[in-house]
Order: sequence, then C-alpha cells, then structure tokens
Amino acid sequence: MITKRIALLGGLALAAASALVPGQAAAQEKLRITLDTNPSHVRNKGVEVFAEELKKRIGNKLAVEIYPSGQLFRDRDVPKALRQGAVEMAVPGTWQLDGVEPDAGLQTLPMFYGVDGAVVHQILDGKLGDFMNKRLEDRLKVKVIGKWIDLGGQHTFGIDKPINSWDDLKGQKIRHSGGTANAGRLAAMGAVPMLVPFPDVPMAMSQGVINGVATTYESAWTSKLHESGLKYAFEDNQFFGQYIPMVSQQFWSKQPKDVQDAILAAWDVAARGQRDLAAKSQAEARDSLVKAGMKIVKPSAADIAAKRKQLMAVQDDLVKQMKIDAEVVNAAKAGLTAAKVPF
Repeated sequence: MITKRIALLGGLALAAASALVPGQAAAQEKLRITLDTNPSHVRNKGVEVFAEELKKRIGNKLAVEIYPSGQLFRDRDVPKALRQGAVEMAVPGTWQLDGVEPDAGLQTLPMFYGVDGAVVHQILDGKLGDFMNKRLEDRLKVKVIGKWIDLGGQHTFGIDKPINSWDDLKGQKIRHSGGTANAGRLAAMGAVPMLVPFPDVPMAMSQGVINGVATTYESAWTSKLHESGLKYAFEDNQFFGQYIPMVSQQFWSKQPKDVQDAILAAWDVAARGQRDLAAKSQAEARDSLVKAGMKIVKPSAADIAAKRKQLMAVQDDLVKQMKIDAEVVNAAKAGLTAAKVPF
C-alpha cells in the first residue's frame, strides 16, 4: 500500500522527503524583495538582474521573490518592515528615509541642486557613502549590501503653463516625491510644494489640485503623464535620485558566509549594470516625451549655478530642521568643491 502511494505521488513524495534532509532546509527560506514601482521601472529591472545573479551563485539555497507595485509595502513603510523582519529586502529611495535617518536626505539639499549623476557617484561611492551606510545600518537594523542604484535627475514639469524660467514657478502648486528638503527647495523658489501619492497624480492634474510635477523623464513617460496633460519640462535637475539596497539584519545575520558573499557579489554586478540602464532609460524617455509633443527648456549651467547659490540661503535651516549630521554636510561640501561645483 505504501509502495503504491509513493508511486502515485511520484516527484511530490520525493520532494517532501528531500526537504527533510539535513542541510537542505535553507532551500525553503525566502528572500522577499518589496518594491513600490512597476515591473518596467529601472529599479525593478536592476533588482531582477540581482535575483538572476544570486541564483547563479547559490542555486536553490534561497527562494528569491520580487513583489512589485507596492504589493507588500510602500517605500515609506519599508524601514519599519525591515526592522521588524516583516520582509527580507527592500530598495527604497533616499528621499523616503530622512524621517528615520536624517542623513539620507543629503542629496536633496540645495548644494546638490543641478548636480549630475557622475558627480553624485563620485561623492557618495566612497568614504562618505560608507559612513552613511553604517548610520543606516545602525538606525534601521539592516545590512546595506552595496552601491546605491539610480533613478536619475528629477526635473520640474508643467501642465498648462510653460516653464521658461524660475519666475514661472512662483505660486504654482508642484507635486514632489516627499522629503523635507524637496518641499523646502520648491518653497524657496516661490512654488507651493504639494505631497501627492504618485498613483494619484493624473487625477490631481485633471482636477487642478496641482499645476506641475517634480519627477524624472522616465517616471513621467512610463506613467504616461503626458497623456494626462503634462506638456512642459524645465530641465533643472532638482536632485539626482538614488535607491539604497537594504536587507533585514534578522535575515542577514542567520545566513552562512558563502550566501552573504554571494548576495554582495550579485548586487555589485546588478548595480553597475543598473546605473547604465537608468541613464539610458532617462535619455530614451526624454526623447519619447519630445516626440509626444512635450516642450523642454534647459537652463544654462551658469543659471543653474546662480540658482544653487541663491537656494543655499535656506540650507542651514533645512539641515537643522532635518537634523542632518554637520560632519556629513561638510564632507559633501568638500566633495562638491573637489568636483568644482560652485555653491
């Protein structure tokens, strides 16, 4: 009778038996990754490469599962979820983290206004980035597994009114992605900062709740905001958005060293490729929006520098309000000075 049952169950019975073999329990452990962007987004694509690279290195020791579009958690909720072990991995935007770790808001400060990705990488891929990662690890009880990946430069977009200069932003209700400095910077330009969940942006546009959006070309294109009335872009590089790869400390600490090393190696491969992909995606999205009829105005480097210097008048207050470490701010200033960025 037992033999007959085994024959009928076949592979299922063998799989159940093998799950009980000592040393194979880890094959059943999950590495769940929560993302609140859709599968076509540049962040998700980078994470998919990470999952593939990790599988090459560890086989079935972990079941890697990616949950896009906020199926598990929104970025703003992942610090708590990771700390409590409710999910194993997340890759939140830096601008979503300054409420729990103030230093994460560094890139949104006025001194980074108009600064491109190459300079941001130069400053944050070194000792300053390592210092900030350690702060994040201690505060959030996570392991930062490697380089931050890119979203890209965030610009200012208009609906009904062209944006030819900063004067055109005065009194305009501009939706931003969150973060104290993002709101403070827009306010310093004379705009009215509005915090609207990204999925609600098309409705907010149609109802006149907002007059414009601070976002990236790629986000605007993949979300089809041009079809909802987004017509104008002011390419001012409000800040350069990045995402930080975090693994729950609870999960990380129980992994054997070979799995930990594999995770670090897989992320390094994925991050390098993702940065190139992000830059390409932003450029392609820009071209697509132009073909769809969007009018783009790009201020000169000299005008950007002048505006950056003007915005620096509010930076000290923002640093105090956000409680960013003065040591971190000074290190970033030194990096920008070395890169010949005037502020």
